[in-house]
Amino acid sequence: MPPVRILSFEQVATVLDRIDKEAILTSQAQAFHAYSLQETQTPQRIGLETDSHKTLIMPSRINTLTSTVKIVSVPKTNSKDGLPGMTIVLDNITGEPKGLVNARLLTALRTAAGSALATRAVFTSKRGQDSQKLTLVVFGSGAQAKAHIQLLAHVLPQRIQEVVICNRSLPRARDLVEELGPQMPSISIKAYSTGTGEVYPEPESQGTDLSNEDRLRKIVQRADVICTCTNSHQALFPGEWVQPGAHLNMVGSYTPEMHEVDQTLIRRAFTIVDARRECEEEAGEFILARKEAGDDGVLVEIGQIFNKSGEFDKARFPAQIAQLPITLTSVLSSSTSGAPEPLDTSSGSPSSTEPGQAKIMTPQRDVSIFKSVGIAAQDVAITALVLDAAEQMDVGAVVPF
Repeated sequence: MPPVRILSFEQVATVLDRIDKEAILTSQAQAFHAYSLQETQTPQRIGLETDSHKTLIMPSRINTLTSTVKIVSVPKTNSKDGLPGMTIVLDNITGEPKGLVNARLLTALRTAAGSALATRAVFTSKRGQDSQKLTLVVFGSGAQAKAHIQLLAHVLPQRIQEVVICNRSLPRARDLVEELGPQMPSISIKAYSTGTGEVYPEPESQGTDLSNEDRLRKIVQRADVICTCTNSHQALFPGEWVQPGAHLNMVGSYTPEMHEVDQTLIRRAFTIVDARRECEEEAGEFILARKEAGDDGVLVEIGQIFNKSGEFDKARFPAQIAQLPITLTSVLSSSTSGAPEPLDTSSGSPSSTEPGQAKIMTPQRDVSIFKSVGIAAQDVAITALVLDAAEQMDVGAVVPF
């Protein structure tokens, strides 16, 4: 039996540092495409429950690539360092074990890659937005949040000018600001505690007249892109706060009981999903939408808008999303110096009209969403890519099996 290459957490991190981000995105686009064309085998995942976590067992195969079995434990509280897990890679010909790869970093990365692909597609399809500056708001401060910020900055280069990390506790969000700040010196990155209303870095003048809810409202209202990376069982903010034309990436909820956004927002949205059947069976927001309205706004799977080479097929992109309005904050920022208005938590009025108060006629559906519950074919693609790269770099321990 051939030897097995084993990659630890640190070794996976070493390999990822040397892999071009575009190679990661292409591999994920190809995996989504194969899934939508039913060129994968993905049995329903199996779950094991404990008091502290849920263990998921996810076998999958991309017929043109290989087969994997991923085992990951999802803590019932948010995880800062990613989800503990491992992926077994099988030889495509013999079926024998070929690799054992630590999956902690890869789970966050492949999820963020789906969001990055969808976000790039949305903003590539909208006309007149190439030079507009954007505000990104991220809920959560763990590995998913970090990977989303890094990949969205990559697919929207020179466009994201401000990032606000919203987390219930400030210390974890502050740590992420301090980690990412030196990596992205041209982007203003701040943390906001939804529990206490604190901001980091602390502004020169901290207002006291606004409630925490009002401060959060102002943050959400100015967002052009919102990423929800939490295991929340209730909506993180009211849907009416989101400005027309905004795009959301929702990756945290994966059970019928979880709801990161409310039905007001679902009813406003045209939606792209990673896997239609899985989202309608597992994502609480979309299960409720089907039950209440019989329609969840889902237009297409992401694999249907990318071809087998992993390239974006603009002709297959939903026209409804391409025709959505441009966000008001983008219009305002492009008409000024391009510098972001500072994160304002005071009671004073901002220097420009707030998006939530703008008198704009909008269609019933005026925002876009990418919803991901995660498909095992993504794990096949990212793990095979990393394992092949590790073999070329001679990284990892090779042991007889």
